[in-house]
Amino acid sequence: MKSPRARREGLRAKQTADGRLAVYDEHTEQGHLLSPLSATVFHLADGTRTLPDLTAAVTRTHPAADATHVRVALTELDTARLLDVPAQEPGTAV
Repeated sequence: MKSPRARREGLRAKQTADGRLAVYDEHTEQGHLLSPLSATVFHLADGTRTLPDLTAAVTRTHPAADATHVRVALTELDTARLLDVPAQEPGTAV
């Protein structure tokens, strides 16, 4: 399983007062407003945590979150091109 890693290069990010994260991608000149859960996943996806590890870390801040919520957040981050390495679960193509 690949451990997801969020992009750090070419991005400017600013935390909002309500816990969301505003991210500006300098390469695509697009802005993204991440939910508090997605912002937490973005911060914690450093390439060292597997999906179960990432889920455990996320639930410390968001107790109602589970692996499905984390997968959805990772999909959103990947769709926005905010991941260098997307999560990959066993049995999926490389």
